Amino acid sequence: MPILRDVPVALTADEVIAPRRRGRSQPALLQAAEEAIALGQTLWQPMAVYDWFDVRAVNGERVYIFSPTHPGTEAALHVGPKADLLDGAARLLVSVGTIGPALEQRVDELQASGEALKSYVLDCAGVVALGAVGEALRCLAEEAAAQQGWGVSPALSPGSLVGWSLQGQRELGALLPLERVGVRLNDYCVLVPYKSASAVIGLGPGYDSAHVGSICKYCALAKTCWRRREEPL
Repeated sequence: MPILRDVPVALTADEVIAPRRRGRSQPALLQAAEEAIALGQTLWQPMAVYDWFDVRAVNGERVYIFSPTHPGTEAALHVGPKADLLDGAARLLVSVGTIGPALEQRVDELQASGEALKSYVLDCAGVVALGAVGEALRCLAEEAAAQQGWGVSPALSPGSLVGWSLQGQRELGALLPLERVGVRLNDYCVLVPYKSASAVIGLGPGYDSAHVGSICKYCALAKTCWRRREEPL
């Protein structure tokens, strides 16, 4: 299965401190963010494992898929009440991206040594860096769809899309060799390293959009997430 490596990560201090800044000028916080970005560049290893699956059917809350290149590889994804977001899909891009464990380890070390602000800002930088991996995967889906004259769905993830429980990570994890990018599922269905994320993107003639959109309005954290990209509900 393909591995996406050497994902470019270009961050700004404003992106990193967005949850704390609240429109105010905070030179010390900006400086901390710049230092976190510089440190992060030595720590993160952005990569992703992914594969393509054809859609057999969307029935109720389940999406039935199979691999066109690996005979016998089939799955029924229990996406939940918003499974209709994949009604227009003929194919799915299933992926797990990560920035590796080193940044998390350094965050823990800084916290343990009493450097709470540095720890927090470095953690924020890691979240934004993981977003860059997600963006690379979205571009991959958009380019593949364009070649077919298709559109794309929003990016969907277990535990984020309302109604798709975190246990859905097991279904997705079984479809990909997570170990090839150093990722595993723990007993609570959480991806480890924690700066890792799964995503499913639908491609097909049933979509009008050429760009992978946000599911913010369907997210379980829709009312509290500071990274919402859409208007309030």
